[in-house]
Amino acid sequence: MTARQRKLLILGVALIAFGAIKAGLIFWYLNHKPAAQAVQRLSCDPSRGSCALPGGGGLRFDSAPEHGKPFVVRLRDAAAATPPTADFTMPDMDMGFNRYTFVRDGADWKATVTLPMCVSGSRAWLVEVRHGKDAYQLPFQVVR
Repeated sequence: MTARQRKLLILGVALIAFGAIKAGLIFWYLNHKPAAQAVQRLSCDPSRGSCALPGGGGLRFDSAPEHGKPFVVRLRDAAAATPPTADFTMPDMDMGFNRYTFVRDGADWKATVTLPMCVSGSRAWLVEVRHGKDAYQLPFQVVR
């Protein structure tokens, strides 16, 4: 066996070993992937007052939400190590990426949100609030 053939053999064995390690890591990851976080669906209107959250605290809109106009979402009494987030979506319609991260406002959290205009005229939205290990989904309607 020549020196060139030995180098190619070593390279081939190294590539096979690398592929086996990679396949093993992918297999391990797929079998140990964390379970999806369960979302609790609530049925209150945060624009008409504070919605009590099962994990404690409440969620409310400072004013009635409108398309294209900013409004403030407040999350009270939410003890979280990381800032909570709110994802706004429309049922059965892709409205793009509308995730907002809350910022501290005294003891509470707040986010200033601007929702895009829906060309179909739909006013139905869903907000999914995540903080810590908890996730809540609330349906609401925009004005106009």
